[in-house]
Amino acid sequence: MTLIHSTSEFNAWRKSIVNQTVAFVPTMGALHSGHHSLIAYAAQQCDLVVVSIFVNALQFGDPNDYDKYPRTEQSDYLASVASGANIVFAPQQQDMFPSDFDQYLTPSPLANNYEGKHRPGHFAGVVTVVNRLFDIVQPTVAIFGAKDFQQVAVIRAMSNELHPTVRIVSLETVRDADGLALSSRNARLSTASRLQAQVIPRALQAIANLHEQGETRSHVLKSEGLKILESEQSLLVEYLEIVQKDTLNTVDEARDAVVLFAGVLDDVRLIDNLLLL
Repeated sequence: MTLIHSTSEFNAWRKSIVNQTVAFVPTMGALHSGHHSLIAYAAQQCDLVVVSIFVNALQFGDPNDYDKYPRTEQSDYLASVASGANIVFAPQQQDMFPSDFDQYLTPSPLANNYEGKHRPGHFAGVVTVVNRLFDIVQPTVAIFGAKDFQQVAVIRAMSNELHPTVRIVSLETVRDADGLALSSRNARLSTASRLQAQVIPRALQAIANLHEQGETRSHVLKSEGLKILESEQSLLVEYLEIVQKDTLNTVDEARDAVVLFAGVLDDVRLIDNLLLL
């Protein structure tokens, strides 16, 4: 069986694996082409691929957002296997976090700003669930998408401390034809909002173009991006920041940096980023 729902059943499978490497792709389901590319890459890296599907309540500050999150387990399972997964692990909440669970984690200081500031408790939920999944799956390598840039940095810090043998890989953001970063949340956008959301990749591309022309002053690059973003009145910009790639501290000069963006459109929260090397 390639679909496993209980931790006990997964543990039995994992104990049967000897002298084989395991690549792990953790997801919250509602898989899209970006996820498929992560799974396909995972299949090239290790002997076996495990994909998890678990909507983690701990990382949702808004219960309504948790309730609205799309759940498509059967199609996600089929897509995972088609992309190269050997095992799809889809545990229940009470199995992942039983009543006596006490291994709640505090994330590194990398979690303090941006997403951490706008979503209090979010990264505590993220590192807690990823730590739990790493304990269960015992992967050789874990693969994430770069769209959640800060999240990957926070997970990497946690993993370096608690799971130093796990290699963390971040793959380039996959985008739709209109430039919008693929996200499970995109399905909640109306047709009109989907068109309005194209302002996000336009703004990031404008920053990239200006940077390629030699402009490295962060305040100039940021101003160019905000001018475009603010032209779409339906978009609420939560932040647009240019930060150092490793520390996530804001920088005056955009070298080896990353642009971080988050905003809300049609009651859907969207994030994106852009590397400035």
